[in-house]
Amino acid sequence: MARPEQRLVRDGTPLRELAFWLRDLRTGTGLTYAQLAARSGYSVSTLQEAAAGRRLPTLAVTLAFARACGADQGAWQRFWTEVRRAVDTGAPAPAPSWSTGTADRRERGRPGERGRDEGQGRPEAPYPREELRPPQPPGTPRPKATRTTRTVRVAAASGLLLLVAVGVPGGFWLASAPDRPPHRDFASVVVQNKVAIGPTSLVEDKTPAYLSSETISHCGARGCKLAGTEMWSGAKLVVFCWTRGEKLTNEDITSAGIARNKGGATSDLWYGAKWKDGRTGYFPEVYLTPADRGGSDLARCSG
Repeated sequence: MARPEQRLVRDGTPLRELAFWLRDLRTGTGLTYAQLAARSGYSVSTLQEAAAGRRLPTLAVTLAFARACGADQGAWQRFWTEVRRAVDTGAPAPAPSWSTGTADRRERGRPGERGRDEGQGRPEAPYPREELRPPQPPGTPRPKATRTTRTVRVAAASGLLLLVAVGVPGGFWLASAPDRPPHRDFASVVVQNKVAIGPTSLVEDKTPAYLSSETISHCGARGCKLAGTEMWSGAKLVVFCWTRGEKLTNEDITSAGIARNKGGATSDLWYGAKWKDGRTGYFPEVYLTPADRGGSDLARCSG
């Protein structure tokens, strides 16, 4: 007989990651285990055991689970194969491909405040008191630009960003004020949309990162998310300035040993960024690779 689903503690191990994503898949569809059983041809207890994280379910059960939820069979077969390899070799948990979820995935928040279902969320953390240092000017001033710049206002959703268009096709850069040392006009940074779990794990978050028109959390629910700007780890982003806003963390502070995780990051620094269609918004630095944090020697956003 099937029993109520037990709470799953995500610890970054391959079996728990597979179970976590199976639960996330079912939750996204809104199906009960009884409905899932009717669609898959497997019993409720078998499906619950597949999502328990205690042992590796068979490929047949995993694919039936995914198929009943309307997910991509090929993606789930690849993910299961990678999990099995990780279990056999003791390798870290793999990240699933992004088609593992249903096509109709619901909005579940923004970077820094993923949902709290099944013990996986990250409530507000007791952040450190020390502030990040603002970016420092380069040691040697650059030669003055020879091209004429023209100031234009770009209507971001917040309507506050003042940008400068420089004579580079499609480039919106922030101009340095005459009374301060010059800064870099822009930088290319790499997204790291990962959650730090336990003392060592760093795994892909279940929701994408995205640009927002304000430097605050929950923009998906509060109307400040820039639609169509979703990003996963490895995506490249052009940034042109930095500012400070709400402090975010990429840590799952409910996991044991999180204080020792070197992949954890907490910061109130946000970058002004430009999307490929010309829209501008903000992106939190905690979801960038460590090498791209700290301001990248850009100017502070004006406005």
